Amino acid sequence: MRSKIISVGQLFSILVINRLVISMTFGSFSVNGKDIWDCLLSSVLILLLTFVLIIPVYKLCAKNSPLDICDISKFILGKFGNIITIFYGIYFALVCAHTLAIFKVFTENVMNPPISFVVLSTSMIIFSCYAASKGIEAIARSSAIILGFISIALVFLGFSLFKTIDFTNFKPFFYHEDSSLVDGTIFMLSRMSCIPIIGMLMSMVVGRVKNGIILWNIIVCFLMAVSIFFITGILGDLTTTRLFPFYTAASVAKISKFENLDAIYLGLWTAGVFIKLSILLNLSSECIRKVLGKKNTKLIIIIFGTVLIITNLSVKIFNISSGVFNTKFLFIITILASFVIPLFLLVCKKISNKKIEEGKISQRSI
Repeated sequence: MRSKIISVGQLFSILVINRLVISMTFGSFSVNGKDIWDCLLSSVLILLLTFVLIIPVYKLCAKNSPLDICDISKFILGKFGNIITIFYGIYFALVCAHTLAIFKVFTENVMNPPISFVVLSTSMIIFSCYAASKGIEAIARSSAIILGFISIALVFLGFSLFKTIDFTNFKPFFYHEDSSLVDGTIFMLSRMSCIPIIGMLMSMVVGRVKNGIILWNIIVCFLMAVSIFFITGILGDLTTTRLFPFYTAASVAKISKFENLDAIYLGLWTAGVFIKLSILLNLSSECIRKVLGKKNTKLIIIIFGTVLIITNLSVKIFNISSGVFNTKFLFIITILASFVIPLFLLVCKKISNKKIEEGKISQRSI
């Protein structure tokens, strides 16, 4: 039986940071080079779709506490449940690699650090592996602190940037024939790794998880809409020419004598990447541990970290929108991990319970 070791607030922090890492790098490349203004509507649509998608995971974990989704799959399907556990392990590892790919592209195109990406990413992976080995509780505490700093920074950026908005940049929705509404919705859903994370962590949470999930979904969708509003208002048509328009908009921010607020943005975004990598490495290794039995979790984390380092050294082209990082592919496996598999387990559990009840009734009649 797993102990309750993190609070609803800490779970909320992990989930918000997980989404912000992607949201803060959202740009026209995310929607195939289209204008992102219609994606404001996508954020509203995502708010509603997320509440629908999360129902199977929430019901499954709430009814089978204190088991996580991998434990539940093994409880319902027996040894065949290991297939689902392996799938989740691979899924978390893939999201981890995708996050690192975004970090690579962002670093090389925006930050221009004095050291090579190989050194920087290797250091990031090593620190993330160390944090992952310390367990969920340590990561959760760190995420709560980092989210606090991110919140303050976003408020500062918002106040600073509001006066630079040009309201003539706002066009009517669907002004262009090639609307980004569908592309934006698919892109946002394809990066929705938070729902599988909830499936893994919900059994550890103390408090009313439902309230934390509702607040998380509303907050991240609101922030996404606000960021699109600011990006469009400040950059206008230039959003289609900037790889990371949110950073471009943040680079003009200043408050009184304080300039270069984009440096704060970079530091906090990097901290967010660190938290996301740490939680994904921890969950991925936990899935593998469940399959192999009671093995050394730290050793599994080291193996995962080594594979990521080797990948960085050997793969020269680490694109964030092709191959296994293609939006359509990520969309399919994310929907599988977030909705299809939990729904399948929920149906199997219901059928199993029905058979047990029918068996009890038949025994009574005899």
